[in-house]
Amino acid sequence: MPGTANGGPAFGASLSYAASDGKSAAASAQTLANKMIEDDVEVIVMSNRTCDGGGCGYTRPGGVAYHGFAGDHKLFMMEFSMPATGKTGFNADMPGIWLLNAQIPLTSQYGTNPQCSCWTSGCGEFDLFEILDTGNFRCKSTLHMAPAGGSSDYFQRPTKNTIKAAVLFTGSQEAAHIQVLDDNQTFDESLAADIIDTITKDSSSSQMSSVFRLAS
Repeated sequence: MPGTANGGPAFGASLSYAASDGKSAAASAQTLANKMIEDDVEVIVMSNRTCDGGGCGYTRPGGVAYHGFAGDHKLFMMEFSMPATGKTGFNADMPGIWLLNAQIPLTSQYGTNPQCSCWTSGCGEFDLFEILDTGNFRCKSTLHMAPAGGSSDYFQRPTKNTIKAAVLFTGSQEAAHIQVLDDNQTFDESLAADIIDTITKDSSSSQMSSVFRLAS
């Protein structure tokens, strides 16, 4: 679901289904094509549960609205690359993958009235792999909530080949783990316990993992 237009000071950008090119709007859900998402374009990934039955809080009237991914324990696995585009200007050549509280895009994405968004009150944004300035090759991880978190550590930006990564939230440990995986890791319907153990292992001295403690 991409943001399609500015919607005034209260609601900000609207949401629609994304076409396979990752930037155009569509009338229904489509599978993203195997291609690069262009600079200054955002694609939002939600669950397959619609908000038609409620439970999403306030949503933009008439908009596309789906639940986020709930639960204290959850795992996101991804394979991606971040090619250098060589472009300059606003939001150019600075890709990112991040997690937002679902209420932000559903209610007010880039609105100009902060009272309409829970971002300023600390509902949460977790930047997983983010390039902070044009043409940089360091992927930073930052937690925007209460408490906030970040460091000078970084992942090397994968400009040529794809990398595989896992993001694991462990409610019992009050922690979020980001782990770059081996190239031979497969994304199966179920995972062996040793894979979870690898992700939760605190290897803070390595540039292959990062751990955020969520307790205040």
